[in-house]
Amino acid sequence: MEISIDRIEVSGNELRYKPRMPRPLRKYFITDTFSIKYDSAIDLEKTGESILAIPIVSMVAPIAWAVGADVRVRELDATYLEAMANIKDIFRDICPQFSYSGNIHAEKAVVNTFGGSRTLLPFSGGVDSLTSYLRHKEEKPDLVLVCGVQVPLFEREYWRGMRSDILSIANRDGIKALFIDTSLLRDINFELLSRQFGIEWIEHIAGDLVLLGVCAPITAPRAIGTVLIAASHTADDKESSAARPFIDEKVSWAGVRVVHDGYELRRQQKLGYICQTGDMGYLSKLRVCRESVVRENCGKCEKCFRTIVGLTVEGVDPNNCNFSVDRRTFAHIKDCFIKGKTALDESRRFEWEGIQKLLPEHIDTDIHGSREFLEWFREFDLSKYKANRVRHFLWDVNRLYRNKRIKGPSIKRKVKSYYYIALSRLGLA
Repeated sequence: MEISIDRIEVSGNELRYKPRMPRPLRKYFITDTFSIKYDSAIDLEKTGESILAIPIVSMVAPIAWAVGADVRVRELDATYLEAMANIKDIFRDICPQFSYSGNIHAEKAVVNTFGGSRTLLPFSGGVDSLTSYLRHKEEKPDLVLVCGVQVPLFEREYWRGMRSDILSIANRDGIKALFIDTSLLRDINFELLSRQFGIEWIEHIAGDLVLLGVCAPITAPRAIGTVLIAASHTADDKESSAARPFIDEKVSWAGVRVVHDGYELRRQQKLGYICQTGDMGYLSKLRVCRESVVRENCGKCEKCFRTIVGLTVEGVDPNNCNFSVDRRTFAHIKDCFIKGKTALDESRRFEWEGIQKLLPEHIDTDIHGSREFLEWFREFDLSKYKANRVRHFLWDVNRLYRNKRIKGPSIKRKVKSYYYIALSRLGLA
C-alpha cells in the first residue's frame, strides 16, 4: 500500500493537498482533500515544495507506520526525511503494535540551508504554552495560533476570541502574532485509529508532529531558527506518548531545530510559575478549555476543574483568570469525584496527584470555599478512584449540551467516523 503526495497546490497563502491512497486506507481520513490557510503575512510563494510537503507528511506518516504503508512524495527536505526515519525507530518502543513495514520515499531530497536567529512558539494561551512564553519572553518569539485543533474551524466566535486574546498579548509585548487555519488533525479519523491501535491518536501520537509540521512553511519567510514546543508531560508521567523531548527534538528541517520546553515542570509547578509573575495581563487571558465555544473556560470539564483547583492552591482567584467560580463550584468538583462522574486516565491522575503533593501544610487562603475542598482533597485516595461509566456518560452528554458542542457539522463528522468503526469491526473496511 502507498500514500502518494504528488499534488501540492499553492494559492496565495493557502496550501491544498489531495494525496492518492488505496481504498483500505480511506477509512482513516474524514476527507480526501486537506488544506492549510496561513497568515496573510506569510508568502508561501517564496517557500520551496520540499518544505511545503512537510505538513501533509507529518499527518500521514504515523498512520502509514501503523498500518504498514509507504509514503511517496515528489520533494522533501533532506533533513526532515532523515529526522522522520529516526523518529520511526523511536516509535517502535512507544507503539510496538504498529506495523512499521512502510517507509517515506522522496523522489528528490532537497538540502535547504535557511534558518535564522528568530524563535517561534505555537501558542494556545494555556498553562503549558504561556509558561514557555514567559520563560522565553526576552527572545521575543513569534506566537503562532493554529486554529482548528480540538475546536473546529466553523466555531468562528471561539476562534475570534482566541485571536483577540493573543493579539492583545503580542501588541502589549511588541511581538508578532501569526494565525493558521486548518482542520488537518480533525480530518484524521482519530476515533478509529485510537480504537484500532489502543492509544489516543491526537494527544499521544499525532499532535506534536502535525503541529510542528504545520509550522514548517512559516520558518523560511520569518527567518526562524528555533521552534519551541511547550511540554504537556513530564519525565515522571509514565503514560505512553510521542509528545516527549526525545521525539520532538529529533524533528528538524533545513537549519531549524526544535526545543521541547518545560518538560521538567509538572502542571501545578507551571501554574505556580505563571502566578508568581503577578501579572494579571497574562493570567486574565488564560485559556485552558477547548470544551466550550460560548465562553472562555467552561468551568465544567475535568481540565477546568484541575486548573481552578490549581489556581486556588497558588492563592489566585480563578475569576480573574477567565473562569466563573462561586462557592457551588468546589462542592460540584467534590461531588464529581465522590460519584465517579469524571474520568481520569493515567496522565490526568498524575496531574491531580501533583496538586496533592504541592498542597501547603497549612492552607491560609479561602477562595470561594476552596479551603474546605482542599482539606478534603488532601486525604482523597486518587489511586483507588474509578469513574462510574453511567454517571460519566450522563455527565459528559450534559457537558457537551451545556457547552453547545452538539452541532450539525460535528455530528456529521462523528457519524462518518463511527460508520468506519462499525465496518472495521465487521471486517468490511
